[in-house]
Amino acid sequence: MLRRLLLAFLFASVLPAQAGVTAWIQELLRTKDDADIALVDKIAGVRTREAADGLIKAHDAVSTLLFRREIVRGLLQLTTTKETEQPVLQKLATLAGDPEADEAVRGLALTGLSQSATIGHALLRKIVEGEAPDTLREPAMREHIKGATADDAAWYRHLWNVKQEQRKDSKGNLVALEFNTIRLLAVQALLPFVGEDEVVEGIKREVDPKIRRAALTFMHKQTMNKAAEMAEWLLDRTEFPGADRAEAARILVDRIGVKAVPTFLALAKKRDVTPEDLRTRMAELIAGMGDDATDKRMVKLIGKGKPHEQVFALLATEKVVDPKMLATIRKGLADESLEVRRATARVLGSRRDRDSLPDLRALLTKSKNSDDARLALEAITAIEGMASAWLKELTAFCTHTDREVRNAAVAVLGQSRDKRHIAAILQALEHDDWSTRFAAIEAIEAIKDKQSVPQLIARLASEKGRMKRRLAEALWQLTAQPFDDDPARWQTWWTEAGEKFAVATEKELDKAAAERERKRLSARTVTQAKFFGIKVESQRVIFILDVSGSMLDPMYGRYVGKRGAARIDVAKQELAQAIANLEQGTLFNIFTFSSGVARWQKEGIGVNTAQSRQEALTWVERLGATGATNLYDAVKQAFDDKDVDTIFIMSDGEPTSGEVIDPFRIREDVAFWNKHRKVMLHTIAIGGNLEVLEWLAKDAGGKYVQMR
Repeated sequence: MLRRLLLAFLFASVLPAQAGVTAWIQELLRTKDDADIALVDKIAGVRTREAADGLIKAHDAVSTLLFRREIVRGLLQLTTTKETEQPVLQKLATLAGDPEADEAVRGLALTGLSQSATIGHALLRKIVEGEAPDTLREPAMREHIKGATADDAAWYRHLWNVKQEQRKDSKGNLVALEFNTIRLLAVQALLPFVGEDEVVEGIKREVDPKIRRAALTFMHKQTMNKAAEMAEWLLDRTEFPGADRAEAARILVDRIGVKAVPTFLALAKKRDVTPEDLRTRMAELIAGMGDDATDKRMVKLIGKGKPHEQVFALLATEKVVDPKMLATIRKGLADESLEVRRATARVLGSRRDRDSLPDLRALLTKSKNSDDARLALEAITAIEGMASAWLKELTAFCTHTDREVRNAAVAVLGQSRDKRHIAAILQALEHDDWSTRFAAIEAIEAIKDKQSVPQLIARLASEKGRMKRRLAEALWQLTAQPFDDDPARWQTWWTEAGEKFAVATEKELDKAAAERERKRLSARTVTQAKFFGIKVESQRVIFILDVSGSMLDPMYGRYVGKRGAARIDVAKQELAQAIANLEQGTLFNIFTFSSGVARWQKEGIGVNTAQSRQEALTWVERLGATGATNLYDAVKQAFDDKDVDTIFIMSDGEPTSGEVIDPFRIREDVAFWNKHRKVMLHTIAIGGNLEVLEWLAKDAGGKYVQMR
């Protein structure tokens, strides 16, 4: 009797839903983006083939991101039901490999595929093996390896292709070598299923630095017998990047401890074959050993030798406590080499050495080198912290003639969260230099003072592009009001709310953020300039293109007519499209580099008019490719432009010429130039993992794109 009652209850609850699903689907297809979004969950809850087919059809009918995402979430509920699994997963696989799909939609689709250990796992592999862009194949590969088993090892080994054998497709045509990021993921998934000999062979044959490091690190973690031997082998490879050898140095210290010191000291002297990141890592490893004999030896080296040797000694003695040593270190503030002065100031600041304050203050106020003044200011801040007297002193530096010093002072006041100094920051908000205004906006957002709101609103009408968006975001963080970058709406609101306004709480911001996101997803998309898929949101932008000889190499999957496109062809196409879609009035320039550096506009940034766009396009069309790769000089010249706030860099090879070719030194210098400048850097690497480009984008908060 109880069983009959239970069955009757189940039929009574299920039958109305089954009967209603047809009507619900029809309603969703008829009203589309104007439908009640709750319909999606109601349809998905039925868990029938009809429900699945209806949601799949509805996804293609709606146009807003809001509905597309919700429908995909509905489909995720149907991935584990036998009747609906196959069509739903096929749809999710299509979305996951669609370059036109929203990124969040693709992410949800991948999640759905990974929920199925059978069909989904196979479909993820199909995406990786298919013709989707590499930027989509990579996340599919990441999901696939989450469910990796020994059965996948043969495929992962095929993708690794450690010998880099040239392969052919089913028609006998040569195919491009696999994307290195895919190969890295394949190696990481494969390693648990292989023996030590295969790992060793892989390290010796491998051409990609990240894969070499991954294999060596795996050997070390698994305590394989030959880990130390391979670390020594890799450390000795002067043709390998510093990052590879730095990882080898770390592993060597873990294996043999202080016995590695003589090798490190010998390498540290050889600047030509020891990149800076390797020297820095070896010095840090020595400092972390805590070996008295080694520490005494390193202390004796302070202030001696060439600049790179002096810096090495400073870093290697970071944890040594010795008052006499500090007196020797302070002398480095007067060294002829900026490299030594920079390291000395940082070390004294990190040690909070108060006895160095007189020398640092002299450097701050008397040095003719702007870099010295900034270094001194940062070191004094590290020593003084947020002491009231120092903060008060810093307010005077907010109007300093040197940009770096001025911006550094504004940044520190913002970090202090001290509202007593808001007047100095608001004064900086009106400075002629955009980077000083940017620093002031960030400081205002951090301090959260009510009196800054009307000045931010007043400033909004004068800003453009990236600066306007940043200012609008600061207003949002302070008020939680949904007026974006519309000055008139902000002013109207402030006129009414000003007297009773209070800075928004975190709870109010969270609530408003959810509503803002809902509106964004409900909006129709608009055309915007892009460069290799990265949005151009700035109105003060420089594009830097590699035109070295290797740019004549073919680019996988791209064509000019029916002819395979060279990398230079694709770069010109991408740049032409970006220029054509720039916002009216955007200031832009184009730099190219090979053995030297050339630029479209000889001075400053050109205004975006119909005539200037045509002149730029003509200049781009005439570009050829030859010579070496002088990345450093191109970036340095771009930073010399006081107006630029966004830089795009596209290259296909490691630096081979110019003032600096050490990738780590390039990274360090650019980070130093940009610490208080806040230029946005986006980078595009073609043909391999160019870590220097990845570093530049990461340090600046920009995007990094890899392409074959």
